[in-house]
Amino acid sequence: MDVMPTRTGRFAALASSSRLIGLVGWVALIALVGGCATRSVRSPIIDRMGVQVDLVRQVKGFTTQPLGYDHPTIISVVRMIHILNAIEIETRGKGTGALRQPAFHPEIVEETATAISEALAEAGPDQEVGVKIIRKEIRFGVFHKKYLTSFLVHVSEDHLYLSLHRIEWFVSRRNEDSLPEPRRDTHPMDFRVVSGEHLYYAGPQALEIDWQNPVFQTAYRLPGSSRGEKRRREVIDESPVPRSEREETSNRENRVAIDELSPDQLRALADLEDDRREGRITETAYQRAKRQLLRQR
Repeated sequence: MDVMPTRTGRFAALASSSRLIGLVGWVALIALVGGCATRSVRSPIIDRMGVQVDLVRQVKGFTTQPLGYDHPTIISVVRMIHILNAIEIETRGKGTGALRQPAFHPEIVEETATAISEALAEAGPDQEVGVKIIRKEIRFGVFHKKYLTSFLVHVSEDHLYLSLHRIEWFVSRRNEDSLPEPRRDTHPMDFRVVSGEHLYYAGPQALEIDWQNPVFQTAYRLPGSSRGEKRRREVIDESPVPRSEREETSNRENRVAIDELSPDQLRALADLEDDRREGRITETAYQRAKRQLLRQR
């Protein structure tokens, strides 16, 4: 004979089910937080007239990951203006040409430099700076179009690292209320940075900048600069250089440079090689120190 469950029994079963659901939820939350994924946590510090700046830290579980940046850092707005004006990018044009242009439109350079200077002065050693700048194009007295420039920036071992994300990216009405965040290791636009003396290559869209160098006390331009305008450069040969040829060229240049070093510099270079081999310094730090050593010849 079937027996109907009592009211007390139904309440007990319901309570047991609720506890089980709650337990499952906690287990899922702990698994999510305690997993291997690292997420970016952003703290807004500037939001004014088309300028949005966040301090970004990397968090794994509940723990902020140590980055060891040289923050806070004081860089004057004037020096930062000279640095931004020196940064250029190239995009592939039609046919065999490449289009070289400033990374930062002249209309936004001053406010961008001001935002970077303010943010680096507030950032902690485990935070980098995420910047989004909107440039508004005015036609017939009204705002006609909006363009986004976004990037990440930090200071480490006396160098300013700037990772570009979007340059003059058209902002449609659909996404103007939720602008995409600049993120590491993502390349939503097809361009590459122009590198050279004092603005060293740190990736296809990233630069390692010797920001304390006296050249940035005044306006500075890389060789072949577009001087603030778009300029087309003809590319005669787009075929890639074989790896073996690149390595031989690099080795030949290094041999010439090493031949010109003093005994003390040779010993310093040997110590540097030992530090890299034993894992005491990163590859980035090794390459930077080696460049500085070879430039002293």
